[in-house]
Amino acid sequence: MLTEPGPRPRVAPFHYRNDRRLGLLIIGGSFVASLLFSLWAREHAQPEESQPPGPPTTEGVVGWQKHVDPVATLAKARALTQRNLLRGMVADGVSSAGTIDFSAGSPDVRYAFQSPPGHGPQPPRDHGTLPRHTYCGRQRVHIQKLGIVAEPDNSQASCSVDHSDGLPEPRCTLSQIWAFGKQKGAPTDRPARIEYYRSKAGPAWRFIIPNSPYRFAIAGDCQRELSEVEAFGFVP
Repeated sequence: MLTEPGPRPRVAPFHYRNDRRLGLLIIGGSFVASLLFSLWAREHAQPEESQPPGPPTTEGVVGWQKHVDPVATLAKARALTQRNLLRGMVADGVSSAGTIDFSAGSPDVRYAFQSPPGHGPQPPRDHGTLPRHTYCGRQRVHIQKLGIVAEPDNSQASCSVDHSDGLPEPRCTLSQIWAFGKQKGAPTDRPARIEYYRSKAGPAWRFIIPNSPYRFAIAGDCQRELSEVEAFGFVP
């Protein structure tokens, strides 16, 4: 006696199986992408590290050695630091020509840089932790007897309460600052100390002949002399 065949197993349509495979591929690909992104984020969440400074060099120092122009050499100073905000410049030993002779005496040029809050090299910290404070860091670059060189970066320098923004590119040359000094009777046979800094009135230049009454400050565009109150400020 013949028996009736049982019901045939149901087979999923071909397009359904393809959709299922595609779904599994999408889920697997998303998982792998998420894992890779997590690893990338973990790596990039770590703070940027300070790089050790290189040895002194004369490359890029405009006018080396007897006629150094600190303003024209600013671009080289920027290239030696990871900090991108100029906070000021101090040039000691500036002749009436607006340049510095590094073959004699003890002249010095100092550039001060920092970063915006939380940017640039930061103090090291454990994975997955947040910084305890907001740091701007600080690094100074000098021109001295052997050339231009950066100091070790200070990643733990906190941001100042005020004037934490950078200075614009200088609009004056040191010879222009000296020309203002000559108008005020400054002796041309003595070197000056000239600073570029942020005063209460904004970017400013300060001119000083040490051990003399010749001292003044002018606005960053070299057009106006500042009052004592307006001139208040310093280079970090």
